[in-house]
This record gives sequence, structure tokens and C-alpha cells, in this order.
Amino acid sequence: MSMNHARHITVLDLVLLASLQFGCSTQPEPEHAHPSPEAQSHAAADASLAAPSRAVSEAALAAEAAQEAPVKPATEPAIARDGPADSLRGPFGLSRVTTPDEKPVAIDGFGLLDDCSTCHARQAEEFDGSFHSRSHHDPFYRAFAELARAEAGEATYAWCSGCHSPQSVVAGLVPGTPEAELPEKATAGVQCDVCHQIRALTGDAGPWKEPGNASFVLAPSKAKTSIRPEIQANPGHTVEHGAFLEKAELCASCHTVIHPTNGLRVEHTYDEWKNSVYAQNGVVCQDCHMRTVEQAIEVARTLKPVDVLGKTSEMSAKERSIHPHFFVGGNADAEHLTGSATHAAMAEARLKSAATLAIEAPEHASGELAFHVAVTNVGAGHALPTSLTELRQMWVELVVKDADGKELHRSGTLDAHGELAPKTLRFGSELLDASGKPTFKLWEAASFAWKRCIAPKATDREPFHVTLPPGTRGPLSIEAGLLFRSAPPHVVKAVMKDAAFTPRIVEMASASSSVALR
Repeated sequence: MSMNHARHITVLDLVLLASLQFGCSTQPEPEHAHPSPEAQSHAAADASLAAPSRAVSEAALAAEAAQEAPVKPATEPAIARDGPADSLRGPFGLSRVTTPDEKPVAIDGFGLLDDCSTCHARQAEEFDGSFHSRSHHDPFYRAFAELARAEAGEATYAWCSGCHSPQSVVAGLVPGTPEAELPEKATAGVQCDVCHQIRALTGDAGPWKEPGNASFVLAPSKAKTSIRPEIQANPGHTVEHGAFLEKAELCASCHTVIHPTNGLRVEHTYDEWKNSVYAQNGVVCQDCHMRTVEQAIEVARTLKPVDVLGKTSEMSAKERSIHPHFFVGGNADAEHLTGSATHAAMAEARLKSAATLAIEAPEHASGELAFHVAVTNVGAGHALPTSLTELRQMWVELVVKDADGKELHRSGTLDAHGELAPKTLRFGSELLDASGKPTFKLWEAASFAWKRCIAPKATDREPFHVTLPPGTRGPLSIEAGLLFRSAPPHVVKAVMKDAAFTPRIVEMASASSSVALR
């Protein structure tokens, strides 16, 4: 390792380990509060919209807890403050990805999508345009990763690459190789030959005792890992049985993101699933995300896997149980970021099936209208929102009008910058750095100021009170919409600069109610 690489690691570790609070001491957001914008360039303009500041001290958090029901914090290990212990580092750095002998392998041992499509045309067509297929070249990730490299060094960039381009890490090309000099196979994303050349999962044996940060063993070979112990003889490859391909822990290997030195669970989708009724019924990630939207809706409704029949290759003699390879989640920006209108449409359909919205209002009101807005997670086997919840935004736009069309209440409407306005009922989280300042940068993460997400099959109810001016004419109308976008515009702008785009807003659900006046 060069001296430059060692210097980057030391700077990252000392800055992040100087935090006074390593745990995820999360608190729910204050009623209708708007979180402070993370981007410094936007902070001044939005100072008037910021939520009340959140002290990082345990005393302050304890005082808040007396008034607000706390969100269950993640369990964090005690980490030495003088730098990362050797046990926190894998053979290839801050990522947990490794090889059988912990030595680099040849990048030529990994194929491209076109290599597999000859025999597996259906899977290739489904997969092409997914975020897995563009995990290295997705423009938003690309800009984010380069920002991490510039601010925190090559070691942090390799931490990101452990999941977004694991073959480049185990080939010894990342860190250290300029982007322009990387071969195509190193930048092809999470292609077929990544998942199908994993030989073992290592999360339980790692420092965090759970999957995360690419906790798997990669070994390029002509033998491809399969859920089947035997396959039809063919000239392309042999097979090695890997029962873990059907387990949630495979997905959790990358869809759990753990800060590599302080242990903060920045993304904890696996834990959300593990503590859900889905896990209790044996429904795993693949039962929804390797299914069509319609099939996933049925799985969520019945809490039972759906068996899909088809051919696994062009040479298959008969149909058998298969796993469609769309890998669609809730990112409706796929058309812009991966070039796939198909995946974007499927993501929008998934969002529209994930939740219901209800207005729980009285039949009559006088002087004051009191009601609840209820959001229920009906279709996701994890929390809503999930993933990087400091970026994901799910909120309620609410309007109350009298019989003459006069607005008596409005919240959840975007401001002139396209940001969420004050007193918005929103779901997500706010990430803090070691000094207690809001940040959207994963490498700076030290704790959460608040986190408000809806568990699978759970309902979140929020009370509203609207004072009715004298002379208000009824009936009153209440209109609500549940909206989602993958990231706020100021973060996209801060990361992508002139290449920034406007994230799509999807209405997940809507509801209305009418209340008579006495």
C-alpha cells in the first residue's frame, strides 16, 4: 500500500473515531418538523426551514426521550478511538469482500452480460437496465463515489466499490487504478459473474456479526454457483451448489451498509426484514425482488412465496422453478440513471403497491377539526422508506379546504427550491457527523438525529388539528397524498453539480374525506 493510501486511511479513521457518540441514538422526528438540509451550499437559504437543532449529548437525547417515544437504536460495537482495529479490515481493505486465499484474482475470470446472454437470454433481458447492471456507472453513484474518493481517500472509495464493483476490488485494481484505466470487466457492475461466483457468505464471522459491506467470498471459475446441485451438461460452465443464493443473507451482504470504523448501520434493510412477519413466514428478499410486480403484490398479501415456472436456459429441456432477474426496488429514476424505462415503470408500480393512506376524521366538527393521517406499510418486507433513509424521502401532502375552496391548512408542499416545507409529515432520517452536524455523506456518518420509518405491516398515525375561523362554511374537504422520491434536489445538486437531475416524485397513495360542520 502506498504512503498516500495510508495517509487517507489515517485521516478518515481519526476524524470519524473522534465522535463522542458511536451508537445510533435515533429519535423520531418532532411533530411535522423539517430536517435541516445537509448540503452546505443550501444551508443558508434554508436556515428558516431547519428543524430544531438536535444535541448529540446523551443528556439532551434523554430529555427528548421523555417527550418522544424513541426508535430502537442499532446495536453498535465498542471501537477503539486510536484507529481501526485489524479485525475491522478485510484482506482488501475496509470492504469485507475476499477470495478463498485472500489474494487478488485475475479480472479476466469475470464475464460480461453478453457472455451469459447466449444461453440465458431471458435473464439477460430482465437484468439489463437494473441498478445491479449499472451499479458502477449509475451517474448519481458515480458522482457520489468520486466525492468520497476526493474527500476521504482511496480506501473509502474501495469500501464503496466492494459492493458496486466487487470484482475490481478482489482483482486488486481498486483502490489505486484511475477510472479511465480500468478494464470493462472491472466497471461492469454487479453482473452475473459476481453473484454466481460467490462461494460463501462471511457476515456472521466478521467484526459486525451480521452480513454487510460485501461480506462474501469471490472465486472466479468455470463452475458457477447455482441453487441447483446439478444442471444439464453444457459447454459453457459446470455448477457448484450454493443454497445461500435463496437466502436473505446473500442480499444483506451488500444491502446492509455499516460504517467501516464506527459500526453505525447506515443502511439496515436486512434487520428491518429479519424482525418482520415476512421473515417469520419464510418470505425472503428474492421472493419479492426476483418476481414481477404483480407476483410481489401477491406475496405481500398472502405472506407466501409464489412459484414461477420457466426455462433456465435456451437449452433447457423442460420448465422448472425460476427466478426472474429484474431486481427492481423503489428507484423510479431508473430511466435517467440506468437507461431503462421498463425498470422505471416497474419501480413506480412497486411504490404504488407498497403503502396505503387513510384519513381518520369525524363526521362532524365545530371550532376545530381534529383528525389523523394513517400510513400503512402493506407491501414491503422492510421498512418504508428503507435503504439510505437519510436520502430517501417519503412524505404526506395535505390540504384542508372549506366549502368555498378556501385553504384552512396546507403542508407537505415543496418550497421554491423543490425542498420539503416546514411542518411536513415525513418519513426517513437525518444523519449526523461526528460534530453533530447534518450530513448526507456516508463516510462522515456517526449517528442519527432522528429516524422515522414504518415497519412491515405496521401503521403510523399522525394527529392534525386545524382551527376553524368564525364563519367557516362546511362541509370541509381533506385531501392527502403519500409521495416519494429517492433523494432531495439539494443533495443531488451538491453531489452531481452541473450534471444534476430532478428526482421523480411518485404518488404512492392518496385519500380524501369530507367533514360536516355543526
